[in-house]
Amino acid sequence: MLRHSAFFMFREDTTLDQGVEMLKGLAYMRFACPSVMALDFGLDEFGGSAQLREVKPWKRQPRWRSRRLGPAVNYDVALHLDFEDQAGLDAYNEDDVHHEVAVYNASICRGEITARVDWWYDGPPPIVRNEVKHSAMFVWADESDEASRSAALDAVRALEETPLVQQVYIGHNVGTLITDFDIVVDIRCADRAAVEELIAGEDYTQAMKQLGEVTQYEWTARMTHLMHGL
Repeated sequence: MLRHSAFFMFREDTTLDQGVEMLKGLAYMRFACPSVMALDFGLDEFGGSAQLREVKPWKRQPRWRSRRLGPAVNYDVALHLDFEDQAGLDAYNEDDVHHEVAVYNASICRGEITARVDWWYDGPPPIVRNEVKHSAMFVWADESDEASRSAALDAVRALEETPLVQQVYIGHNVGTLITDFDIVVDIRCADRAAVEELIAGEDYTQAMKQLGEVTQYEWTARMTHLMHGL
């Protein structure tokens, strides 16, 4: 299956009601866009960018001074769409319903930093309703080599052996937009408490540290959401 994953960040003045309206539009695409085989979406479980919006722009830590710290906050909305093949994704991109939903999304989100990865995976859609997905997108650092990148991804895959993790996917971008991120890490846990314990633990911390050394970590796009798979 071919999955299109996108993370969105709200604008400074976006309200929760507008965010809920956005979620309704995302859900509608599952039924109105014929080539969509499965769809998952959700709001960030840990507050998204709300904390960032409480800090004046001139008082925020700029990304270019955050290379080793990573982003200060998560993104707000996750969207995952599954297609049988590239033709299905192309049909979705041409669909009028998709365009209508995208126009509204652009009005309440910061489109210039939307994070996207198109990636292939084997098996049925990795959607388990009412479980929680913790996922992140990364951009490779130009100076990192293939051996270091592979070792970092192996460390992330090893998280699947921990009792807190149900499943780990790693997707490599096959999209053609110059704004696409390079990889997505997709981790499924039973509930929010499991995610909280995971990301506070040593195994996750070390895996992210290793991945941070081979990526432009300040551009990491993170999301944790309750799965509303359709």
